[in-house]
Parts: sequence; structure tokens; C-alpha cells
Amino acid sequence: MLRNFTLSVLTAICFSFYSCHSGQEGNKDTSSNGKQPDNEFSVLEKKLEQDSSNMELRTMLASRYYTAGELSKAAFHYIKIYESDHKNFVALFNLGNIYYDSQQDDKAIEFYEKALEIDSTNINIRCDLATCYSNINKLKKAIQVLRGNIKMDARHAKSHHNLAVILKKNGDLKEADEEMKIYESINSGTK
Repeated sequence: MLRNFTLSVLTAICFSFYSCHSGQEGNKDTSSNGKQPDNEFSVLEKKLEQDSSNMELRTMLASRYYTAGELSKAAFHYIKIYESDHKNFVALFNLGNIYYDSQQDDKAIEFYEKALEIDSTNINIRCDLATCYSNINKLKKAIQVLRGNIKMDARHAKSHHNLAVILKKNGDLKEADEEMKIYESINSGTK
């Protein structure tokens, strides 16, 4: 199933929602065009060819591909990590992000839910999960997730914003307006 993985890279992100993930953190040794130097990738790939079981090296390579915007290559390596360890939080989280970024909401949901089995209080994953639910018209689930986020952190601005967007989509205009006011209040207090 996952071994025959192919991912068409789409760059559009979910329209009026805030993404709560910031992508990969880590080395951003990039050239002026925003890409990782090709030589660095080839060196890491050659090292991985010599020791394909080195998950630390594979994680580093996946992270660098992700940072460089090479989502299909990053996904390939995160899938390999996931196949080796179905509880690898980094692989689950980043596969969710890759599918989110490529608007493959069903697959993003699958990996976000698996990541949340490991860390159920990760508010940023929960925020993006709610966006994916909304994108496939599972509005009640999306609202439930975001309300849970707000219970965990009443000042999580992106959860309030996304909840307002989803409530509006659901036809709950008064409640959507209230959530947007809360969002604006939080945002104005942080500037």
C-alpha cells in the first residue's frame, strides 16, 4: 500500500484557514534560490545507500528535503521511517503536513490522527486536523476538535480563527462573528 507511494506535489494550501504547522524546523542551509545545495543531498543519499537502516540519517535527509520544498522526496523518506516504526511521531506529523500541503485531506487526517495517538494535546496538529475535516465537509468533527483546542488553550488565536471560518461555513453566523472577535482581540494583544 504505502510502498507504491506516489505524491503529486501541489503547493496550494487550504484557502482561508491558518495552517498551524510551520513545517520542519532545523537546518536551513539554503542557497540563494531557497533550495538545499544539490551536493548536500547527493552526499546524504550516498551515505544512506551504504546504510539504508540508518533512520537518523534518513530523518535528516527527509527534513532537509521538506525544508527545500521537495515534498515528494521528503514523503518518500518519511514513509520509509514510518514503515520501520509505526509510532515515529516525527514521520507521522510530517506526513500529515505533506498531505495537508498537497490538499490530500483524507491522507493528512490518517497521519494526524496517528500522531495524536502519541501526543493527543498537540494543539497545532489538532488545528490542522480540524481544517482537513472541514475541507471534506465533516464540519461537526472540525468544530469539536477546535473547541477542544480552545479548552486546552483559550488564547490559541488560530483555533479561534479557524473555528470562526468553519462556523460561518456551517451557517452559524452569530457564533462565527463572536469567535472572530475573540481572534481579533487575541491578535491585537500580541502585536
